[in-house]
Amino acid sequence: MKSILKYVTIALVGGFLSTPAQAEVMITGASCLPEGSYFSKRFENFVADVNEQGKGVIQINYLGGAPAIGDPFSVGLKIAKGAYDIGNCTGAYYQSALPIADVWKLLERTPDELRENGGWDYITRLHREVNLVPIARLHYGVPFHLYLGPDNKIDSPDLSGLHLRVSPIYTNFFQAMGATTQQTSSTDIFPLMENGTIVGYGWPITGMRPGWETVTKYRVDPGFYEVDFQLLVNAKMWDGLPQEARDLIQKIALEHEAKAGEQDAADIVSAQKKQIDEFGFEVIKFEGEEAEAWLKGAREAGWAGIAKINEEQAKELRKTFAKE
Repeated sequence: MKSILKYVTIALVGGFLSTPAQAEVMITGASCLPEGSYFSKRFENFVADVNEQGKGVIQINYLGGAPAIGDPFSVGLKIAKGAYDIGNCTGAYYQSALPIADVWKLLERTPDELRENGGWDYITRLHREVNLVPIARLHYGVPFHLYLGPDNKIDSPDLSGLHLRVSPIYTNFFQAMGATTQQTSSTDIFPLMENGTIVGYGWPITGMRPGWETVTKYRVDPGFYEVDFQLLVNAKMWDGLPQEARDLIQKIALEHEAKAGEQDAADIVSAQKKQIDEFGFEVIKFEGEEAEAWLKGAREAGWAGIAKINEEQAKELRKTFAKE
């Protein structure tokens, strides 16, 4: 009997020792804006941290950013379909996968507050319906502004007669204020401004591309909406990852999110100074009733657009996203 137990013990120990270690997982990543651009850099830093800390566990093969890898408005859809596993994208750019994702721009709370009040869980459920999961937010607290060319100074929130480049983020708002609009990739802004096809464009106060300052003269204040860049994963891929890999990605993602607010606040101050001191921009600042009309126009146009997508979901989202 002792002999049998001896051989069983040896076999079991030998089996444990010979069991191969769990293989390192390789997943693919992409950004919906150009590689190396301001709004891709934090995702790229996140990827670098995962690849450094995740050796032997998980690695991300970063394939680059749009439009070099394809249409920027298709990146989120490709994540949902599994062409990419993880990515960096703004809600307005992945409406082809989840139309209600445009609501991210209307967030008036921090990501932590949204998690505490149940809003993050709710919007995660909506994402999971299309095989996506939002893991963290890499930018928040950065407003958008309207920028205009040298011959297009305005003195009121009325945008009638202006033809502006838009993304889906502020299309409804600019149209509600009277503008005509043209949706293009952000890489088209400079040539379209230069040749006079458009006379202005919406963009966050941070992350302006080199050269835009040569065709821009005015920034309109106050800013509106909020830059949103979510760290998205394919839900099926995410659920199938080893727990160790999920925990590592989540930990690093939340570390980057925790630093984002402070980084964005500092970058806003720097961008404001640079636009005035270096670029020579002039600020068109609405105040009093005009400022109220400008901001109300943006807010209500934004929520009206979400309600058109799904009225019931819009009501639920507004409870946790807005400060009312």
